[in-house]
Amino acid sequence: MKVLYFCLELFLRISLFFLLMIISSVSRIQAETTELFLPFPETWNQDSNTDKKENSVTNNSNGLSSEGSDSNTNSKTLTSAPNPNNAESGSNVAVVANQTPSVTKSKPADKKKKKKEVIDPSQASFQKGKAYLTRDQKKSAESEFADSYGKEGDAAKFSRVENTNLFGLDGKEKESSGLVEKQEDPDLKIKTQFELARSLDRIGNPDSEEKAYKEYLKLVTEFPKHPELTPRSHYAMAILLIRKKEFRSAAHQLVNIIKNFKESSEFLPAHHYLGKVYESSWEERDLERSLKYYQLYMNGVEGKTPMPGYDFKKETRERLRVLGSSI
Repeated sequence: MKVLYFCLELFLRISLFFLLMIISSVSRIQAETTELFLPFPETWNQDSNTDKKENSVTNNSNGLSSEGSDSNTNSKTLTSAPNPNNAESGSNVAVVANQTPSVTKSKPADKKKKKKEVIDPSQASFQKGKAYLTRDQKKSAESEFADSYGKEGDAAKFSRVENTNLFGLDGKEKESSGLVEKQEDPDLKIKTQFELARSLDRIGNPDSEEKAYKEYLKLVTEFPKHPELTPRSHYAMAILLIRKKEFRSAAHQLVNIIKNFKESSEFLPAHHYLGKVYESSWEERDLERSLKYYQLYMNGVEGKTPMPGYDFKKETRERLRVLGSSI
């Protein structure tokens, strides 16, 4: 029994010892865990500064909100007074009171202003003049064209071309020549010169034909290489000279076209008229040469559609038939 009692006592002591050890370790862990939440000495100043800053921010926000409420009260009081700055101050107070960041919307870039369309002051009169010409009211057309180039717009130069032609038809050679000299654009100047010559040519009397010849001659000598109007002028001179039965001079103008203006619209018609020249009664009449030029014309226009006024296929075919049977 003593031995059993001793063993039991020993077991209890050992158990008590381990129990005390466990309790002490647990309390130590709890003490350490509790200490972890305490501020460390070296961070006390930082924590206090942080607390101060947070307090100051809180106070400022409270102060601002109180100011905002005061401002709102003031703005409500001041609305009765006609102050042009009320809208601006009211918007500022609302922003401060609500403590919301103001987002300024960027204004869209101003669209480029469209250039105002510049109206040509000479255009209206030019259009009126053209309208009168369609009704063959030449005097009214002259007046409108004169009004157009009196305003010096872009259409003025074209009005000068039109009136040069009309003045020429009326025999107003000086007025027409004056308009030619006023043209600054070289291309329009030669066109105006041609219109003057053609209008004088269309009058149809010997005096006007001489004046037209001089204008054509002036054109082909001053502008010898214009791709369009120079061959047209040679061609017009040749026809004028054929009417006057000056066949040698006419042949000279036509040969000039054939040699120097192969790409012009007058190239093939020049062959037809050379055929007529050498078929005509004069000292150098040559029917074989005439037949040759007629044939060259027909070969050239085969499969093509000649320009209006330049279609001599029917007439040339008839001349070939007549000359072929006579030679």
